[in-house]
Amino acid sequence: MSKHASHRSSFLTAVFVFLCTALWIPVAPAHADEYQDAIAQAFPRFQILSRSEFDPEIQETVKTNPALVTGLFNDDKREDFAAVIRDRAKQAAKQGVREYYLGKVVVCHGLGKRQYQCQVLTELPIFLPYATYLHRVEPGKVGCPNEEGTVTHVTVERDAIGYVIVHSNGAGVYIYKPDGTYFNCAGE
Repeated sequence: MSKHASHRSSFLTAVFVFLCTALWIPVAPAHADEYQDAIAQAFPRFQILSRSEFDPEIQETVKTNPALVTGLFNDDKREDFAAVIRDRAKQAAKQGVREYYLGKVVVCHGLGKRQYQCQVLTELPIFLPYATYLHRVEPGKVGCPNEEGTVTHVTVERDAIGYVIVHSNGAGVYIYKPDGTYFNCAGE
């Protein structure tokens, strides 16, 4: 090999190594988790619960993240999501109450271009392992218990946000209303 060819080969190797190194620098993707990004923006210090934070029975039954559900929850055609979120910091245990996290169930309506407008459906303490999970309820009729002890049937016209409380056999559905709020159809 000539001296010129050897020099050129070394130069190309150096350029290749430089490019590989420059491109190999770890860079976080802009939208590695667009749902968590939306939560962090709307609720600083909060995060979506992970699968490992749920009751083992839920982890066995629900194959996706039990804290997250997507659907078309409001009147537009953009995908929305609902999530169970918790503060990153634990609340200290008090007499008779074990440690817990400040928690919320939220819905975030899609605005397009990976943007969301979020609102709180309920606030609650989160004790781990968590024993309530979310699921999407498709359009149709659902029964909502009322104060008289009877059931009123409500027609869900779009996807709704269902939840199940595993150890008490409780369940419910958050149903979107035309004024932008949600009706909590809860039952046992």
